[in-house]
Amino acid sequence: AAYAGGAAGEVTVAAFATGIAEVLAPALRELAGLHPDIRVRVRDAEGDESLPMVLDGQADLAVAVEYRGAPREDDLRLSRVPLYAEPFDAVLPAAHPLGLGAHVVLAELADSDWIGPYPGNPCHDVMQLACELAGFQPRLVHSSDDFHAVVALAGAGAGVALVPRSALRGMDLKGTVVRPVAGPAATRRVFAAVRRGAEDHPLIRPVLDSLVRAADGLTTG
Repeated sequence: AAYAGGAAGEVTVAAFATGIAEVLAPALRELAGLHPDIRVRVRDAEGDESLPMVLDGQADLAVAVEYRGAPREDDLRLSRVPLYAEPFDAVLPAAHPLGLGAHVVLAELADSDWIGPYPGNPCHDVMQLACELAGFQPRLVHSSDDFHAVVALAGAGAGVALVPRSALRGMDLKGTVVRPVAGPAATRRVFAAVRRGAEDHPLIRPVLDSLVRAADGLTTG
């Protein structure tokens, strides 16, 4: 937990893997130059685990995503700082007829087999809600919380998927086509959260500010 000693001390940050790569790692590089006496300890935590860690005192700060059952935005126990919104793209087998278009309309995938994370994973919630808004329940045939596995299954023709755009960077997309979603896009909102009142702590405020700057320079295209 954070402790004060002027601007020297330790801050524990719980974040999901993509959040670590997208904003936390760049923030750490900046902090090393601007605030070398602030030591940050990183804890890899799924998107639905980091907020309870902050509330339980296991972490000082969370990089988290919205999910069903998450503490509400007006929860007085937490103070939130928005970071970025990330779109999910449709990943289709290369031979899928909808891969010929520039965009995918989700409603046209209503009869497809789906590949996606297990219930409880915030990315499952994004997929579920996007399909519900498109007027159908996805037929989830294959389940994995590892997006490399999800994409590999799509490449094998096993079904279609929605995958966070950042997770696709540098991934082997053999056998697939990736298309943005037309209309209201499936997105996940990423934010930082601390226990209310801690946002101006002399150790935590610089970490929050560096996260915001890292997110401001983030492109998801």
